[in-house]
Amino acid sequence: MLHQQGIELVEPSDLSGSLKGRHNLYNHLDLMIKNAEKTVTIMTTAQGFIRKIEGLKPTMEKIKKRGVKIRIATPITKENKQAVESISEIAEVRGTDAKGRFCIIDGKEMMFMVMDDKDVHPTYDVGIWVNTPFFASALEALFEAAWKTMKPSLEAIRKAQ
Repeated sequence: MLHQQGIELVEPSDLSGSLKGRHNLYNHLDLMIKNAEKTVTIMTTAQGFIRKIEGLKPTMEKIKKRGVKIRIATPITKENKQAVESISEIAEVRGTDAKGRFCIIDGKEMMFMVMDDKDVHPTYDVGIWVNTPFFASALEALFEAAWKTMKPSLEAIRKAQ
């Protein structure tokens, strides 16, 4: 069979990439979210949440109309509670104290940021994108377990006040 059909080589650059600079990260996140078919799972920092809502809300509105489920885990603070309220019709937001910065699309591809956004200048922020259903679905399963223990956004907002 191998001699008749041959093999399809997988180019590693089609499966992964490194991005530098917050502007590039957000452009790639926007593209990933636009292509989502079923789910978008995001974990971010409190300040990162505000930036994502400012930059990605129009894209999230479009995919929500297509039936894509959006979940966001973030620390909920006085500073970002207005952003939480503004996105609550589009995405399910839950409060967490866990630290992490990543986005998983359809359990197939993901981008994770390797540094804490408060410790790095935006032009030096680094993200790694991988197209690997094995790893993305494993991380999504871990997120799912943690999601069940997170506080719904309205409860977290009351606590942040």
